[in-house]
Amino acid sequence: MTDVSSDDDQNSPEPAVSDGEINAEATAKATDEDRLVQPMRDTHFDFQHKVFSLPGAFFCADPTSKDPVLNITLGDLKAALAFPTIQESFQIEEGSHDDRLLEVVEQGLAYVKQIRPGEQIPGELLDGRASWSVEERHRKLAKGRLMMQVASSVKGNEIIVSDADQLEQLLDDPQTQARMKAAIERIAARLKITEKAEEIVGGRIDDLAQELSYIEALRDRFKHIGKIETKLGKLTTVYRTDRTFCSEVNRMQGLIRKPLREYDMIFDQADAQTGDIVGALKDFHATVQFIRKIRDDLRAKLLEWEDLLNGWDHIAMERSSQMEQLQKQTYRFLASRFIETTVWKRG
Repeated sequence: MTDVSSDDDQNSPEPAVSDGEINAEATAKATDEDRLVQPMRDTHFDFQHKVFSLPGAFFCADPTSKDPVLNITLGDLKAALAFPTIQESFQIEEGSHDDRLLEVVEQGLAYVKQIRPGEQIPGELLDGRASWSVEERHRKLAKGRLMMQVASSVKGNEIIVSDADQLEQLLDDPQTQARMKAAIERIAARLKITEKAEEIVGGRIDDLAQELSYIEALRDRFKHIGKIETKLGKLTTVYRTDRTFCSEVNRMQGLIRKPLREYDMIFDQADAQTGDIVGALKDFHATVQFIRKIRDDLRAKLLEWEDLLNGWDHIAMERSSQMEQLQKQTYRFLASRFIETTVWKRG
């Protein structure tokens, strides 16, 4: 999956300059030549104040507070400006064009990790489409799973197949292809489509598969959270002589099971939405809206995990300071989100 604004090589800037320095530097450096070409309003982050057109400026969530900030660089100094600071220091009036765009930025950071002035507003906020891309294998898998549901619907017992190799074999089977053709004719009759039935139903299946391809891409990435659980088990062997370390890992294994169960249930909901393929195609708009809501919810959850996933994807399973640092980072992440507390009440 590729973010439209995924410059992960940016370091978290430090708020090391005063408002006076920022105002002076912003006025001096952000000339008309520095400005981006203004795109069409309401589809892009076309800010008007010059501070937003400083070279390298970008928005992200503050690592600690999670509040949105504008990151700017002035010479050797870096600053992360909270939105109230921006509004006060640069006289961004309430209800103005830039003020409204700051609200859109805050909403957009739920879908992308970074936003740069001048970029297009995330599609989720414009027309519901995803602002990130999927691989062709995810589209192929989503289309194949849907076609299997179509083919099996003829017998009234729709089949959901997750394994890509098994799916490919089933789709290549002449009997499956014959059932698909019969099922499409049956679905067209149910939907009262009399002309160009195969083309219209096929097109609707293609559109639905495109929406589901994002669910498949997310499912693929979320599997890496399960891989963390597996690696935690291996760590107890690598650090078997370190009782404190192993004790923490055991607690982490308990904590990570909660989100894994939660995410499995969400994917089950997405799969169930097309369990009745005829109903899904008949009420197409509602089906797409439901799938997109699940997609966006899962995407927001995944963004919180990405730094950890990247760390665990590339670390060697051996004793090292890097491993111990990653273990502590993961423990803090899990404990801050998934620890279960018991509230005792007096009888």
